[in-house]
Amino acid sequence: MTKIYQDKLSSISRLSQDIQPIVLAAFLTHLFLREKVDLTVVGGAAVQFYTQAAYVTHDLDAILHGDTKEIIEKVMSELGFKRTTTYRHFEHPIFDFTVEFPPSPVEIGSRIINKVSVIKTAEGPVRVVRIEDMIMDRIVAAVEWCDPPSLQQAKLMWSKNKERIDLNYLTDFATKEGYLKTLNEVMSA
Repeated sequence: MTKIYQDKLSSISRLSQDIQPIVLAAFLTHLFLREKVDLTVVGGAAVQFYTQAAYVTHDLDAILHGDTKEIIEKVMSELGFKRTTTYRHFEHPIFDFTVEFPPSPVEIGSRIINKVSVIKTAEGPVRVVRIEDMIMDRIVAAVEWCDPPSLQQAKLMWSKNKERIDLNYLTDFATKEGYLKTLNEVMSA
């Protein structure tokens, strides 16, 4: 690992917990873009970002778009990340969370998600699944996997972001996917 990478990672590891995964994702975005691969933050790291760390995750889920077969290993090993016992998880001794690369594309319910938010960070921009789609992701998980914590995360994201949510999009998504009753429960919290 180069001294520049070591210094960058050290700097990121000292950031507050609420932004650390997103800033690391922005740094990874830059490195993957050099390889012509796009990165999108999904899952718990997106929930953590949208709840200002009222919910804290133990992994950074990043979906890559492009030919990634050897690129993941190349980029992550250059940074000193080691693959864990599972194929798509990487860990680094200075971070309290792992980095996971779920398979592409970004899907929520039966929808492939193409629109994302671009968040500006000290390390540059990073693509993050939009708040409306993250709420629906957690609603789907709550209903389909009988996962009460996912419902609580949806409620938390709603309460912290309701003034900026595209309600027409969210309601349409929930209606077409069959989750309007659960969305109404989330919005009444």
